[in-house]
Amino acid sequence: MIVRPFNLPHIALLLLAAVCIILLPYFFRDWTEKKCKAILVGLCLLNILAFFLYKICLSKDTEFLSVSGIDRFNWFNELPLQLCNINMFLIPIGLLTNRRSLLGFSFYIAPLGAVMALLFPEPAFSGYSLLTPRIFGFYFTHLLILICSISLATLRLYRPKLTDLPGILLTLLCIAFAAFGCNLILRATVCPFANYFFTFPADISILNLFWSWLPVPFLYLLPAIGILLAYMALISFLFYLPGLVRKHKEKDSAVC
Repeated sequence: MIVRPFNLPHIALLLLAAVCIILLPYFFRDWTEKKCKAILVGLCLLNILAFFLYKICLSKDTEFLSVSGIDRFNWFNELPLQLCNINMFLIPIGLLTNRRSLLGFSFYIAPLGAVMALLFPEPAFSGYSLLTPRIFGFYFTHLLILICSISLATLRLYRPKLTDLPGILLTLLCIAFAAFGCNLILRATVCPFANYFFTFPADISILNLFWSWLPVPFLYLLPAIGILLAYMALISFLFYLPGLVRKHKEKDSAVC
């Protein structure tokens, strides 16, 4: 079963994730908040284990090295510090500490990284059988990240609010700046091409555009804040919309 962007197996995997997101609230609708938290924390721990097993397979995959154009596998370039996979750790921390800024980041921001990776995979993760360890590991971990992130809201563990947006953006800036510092250290020592959170330019069309506007590492990402604000406002509105419709109907019924 060959997987490449938007072919039948690829679409089936995305639909599988959507089905899981829809069914989780159904199966756990009578569970307490504590048990729902335990479910998501458990799924994240499973994903952490799967992530490192996947990276171990990747380290032994000579085809991956050839397709990626690198001489040798570098663990310092594969740490779980990207926009998507850092969510495996932030969700449990946010749930256990009840930090809305972390939960908001995990719900609003991190899924974007997973979706981008799934829709526009690198060449080494496109055009190969799903049964190839690196392909299975790539899709399993990214799809589970997506499921866990959105399930924060569908399991009623996080209710999106517009008032959360400043705290979420501050959290994003702090994490991104920490990633930038990590990149600087790694590039100066053991991994000259480390680029977590893409704080240095990357061959991605939207990032190339931002770099053409402001060719300064880390700072070139600032235009993305406006896009993120619009996206988060839209998502928040969609969550408020059913309540507004319900109130409108109740008001009409009262008038009648």
